[in-house]
Amino acid sequence: MKKHNLQPRGFQKKYLSLVAILALHSILLAQSQSATLENQSSSSQRPLNLSILHNHTLTDNQDFKETFDEATIRKSNTQNIYDFLKSHSLLNIKTNYGNPYTQSVDLRGFGINGHKNLAIIVDGIRLNNIDSSAISLSAIPLDSISKIEIIRGRGTTKYGNGAVSGILKITTKAKNTLHLSYANYDTLNSQFSSHYTSDTLNIGAFGQYYHTEGSRNIMPNSEEKDGSYNKNGGISLIYYADNSLLLKAQTNYSKYAIKYANPLSKEQFNTNPQQAGNGFTHQRRWDTYFNTGLTYFANNGFITDINIGGSSNESEFINFSSKHKGKGLYANFNTQYKNSSYFTEFGVDVKTNQRKNATLLAEVNESLLYLYGEKYLQDLTLNAGINTQRVSSKNATKLSNNLIGGELGLNYALNPQTSFFTSYSRSFVVPNVDFMFDLRGNLNTLIHTATFDTFQIGSKTLFGIHELSGNIFYILGKDEAYFEPQTFQNKSLSKTQRVGGELKFTTHFRENLSGTLAYAYVDATTQDNAGYNYKGKNIPGISKHIFNIATNYFLLPNLNLGISYKYASRAYDYNDFNNVLEKMPNFQSLNVSITYHLKDFEVYTFVKNLTQHKNAIKVSNSYYPYEFETTLGAGVKYQF
Repeated sequence: MKKHNLQPRGFQKKYLSLVAILALHSILLAQSQSATLENQSSSSQRPLNLSILHNHTLTDNQDFKETFDEATIRKSNTQNIYDFLKSHSLLNIKTNYGNPYTQSVDLRGFGINGHKNLAIIVDGIRLNNIDSSAISLSAIPLDSISKIEIIRGRGTTKYGNGAVSGILKITTKAKNTLHLSYANYDTLNSQFSSHYTSDTLNIGAFGQYYHTEGSRNIMPNSEEKDGSYNKNGGISLIYYADNSLLLKAQTNYSKYAIKYANPLSKEQFNTNPQQAGNGFTHQRRWDTYFNTGLTYFANNGFITDINIGGSSNESEFINFSSKHKGKGLYANFNTQYKNSSYFTEFGVDVKTNQRKNATLLAEVNESLLYLYGEKYLQDLTLNAGINTQRVSSKNATKLSNNLIGGELGLNYALNPQTSFFTSYSRSFVVPNVDFMFDLRGNLNTLIHTATFDTFQIGSKTLFGIHELSGNIFYILGKDEAYFEPQTFQNKSLSKTQRVGGELKFTTHFRENLSGTLAYAYVDATTQDNAGYNYKGKNIPGISKHIFNIATNYFLLPNLNLGISYKYASRAYDYNDFNNVLEKMPNFQSLNVSITYHLKDFEVYTFVKNLTQHKNAIKVSNSYYPYEFETTLGAGVKYQF
């Protein structure tokens, strides 16, 4: 049989978001913008605390958060952001029905809907969508990322709808780099980033091409596998009109194509997870994005940022004869001021997004107004925020939600080494258009807007070369959305509860040896029967225990050994609200890399899933394999 170059893994659901990457492709352009702004700041001695990138850190607080700098990311030699987060953070990253480009990202136990309850921010831009599909981070080259922060349960006021469990904050920076790598199954990953900077003009550009033949057959008696390709590129321009005004413009294009096999039975998975399921899905997708804006630095210290942008996209499921088109527009404004006594920020965000198929047009219009502030009182920092938001969803029928959320918190330094923090927040999740409307576009009366109250308390301590931080949290949910497997309906759980905590220990054993240990626990349960005796049962798809260890050891000044291990305990089948089916396998992955530095070059080799542990998610007793074998690869990086 003839082999094809297009053989990707993919997404089982028929609806893939047509707006999930609306903001995403601006992110890659913001890489060059970020570096540009930093360079401009240093060359002109301006206090460039830009609201354009929302670089203000919440008190640069001592609250529990995971932070990964550029050096840590680079030394990991992971090939994409999902692999890095999976192996180095406490986020629970799982395949999204087999799709490597839109993986599930979960914080604090929200399971299959984790991506709908986490604010994902890249260079100040909120990534969101209007349907139930996961957000894609795969178009962000890992080399371009300078910092990743995972903030728990606070600072969500400015993001509104869907900001519940916390914030995944990614900061990028364009560099003059070239990176090539090769791994099993003819997997090629190539990317470059470059920028030009003068006194008043900055131009940035990037490009990436990824291709793999895949590892799993997509049809019985066929040699074709679940391969894929992903290519994107963009350019940005930033101009300093004078000492107080910055003008900016950017555009980006991205395209990928995937094929992926259907799930396996338990016996098939245990015997050979590489084998084909019963059929496959073939999808192509492209996206374009543009943004224009300005940032004004007033003499009195205020910084004001204005952005206007939009996007368009098309996604086609070829063997289902199904095509979806999307487009969106947005405008936002914010201004902030900070001195030694307080910080304040005010903002407005307005956006409209559409998803259209052959018969229906879904549209969501959102307007957000927020006010946030911090007060500094010697060893005590107080923070408070409030937002009001209107979300109007329209299909064959229309429904509008008026929301008010907010947060309160404090951070107290007991001494120079130890701090204590506590916070409370109220947040909301408006049902996405797949949950709010039926297949004919009529309003689903069984589902409501979800409300979440989050309480947390914790501390952070520094002792010598060691750092220990931890917290406990309680999240009370009302009307949380879920898919009812017994009636095949999208409904609301009237009451849910999450109790848990996180702990992280970081140390530098010696000058050439460092490491981290991290652990997360969450008990997520339903607190009502929902008509099916669900009260007190565990919410499916959620691992109670997550453990992570990572270490870097410089064997020689130019030779680094990196080791990471991630474990997530077994979770209930995604559709098992009765907790009676066999659980899905636990997740395990042991990864090793060795890097040799020579002037401007880095040459490395890596092994992923060294123990060849068979990982999979489980849905109605069907297994979707991922990371079920050992991957070997090597690469070279060049900085110019």
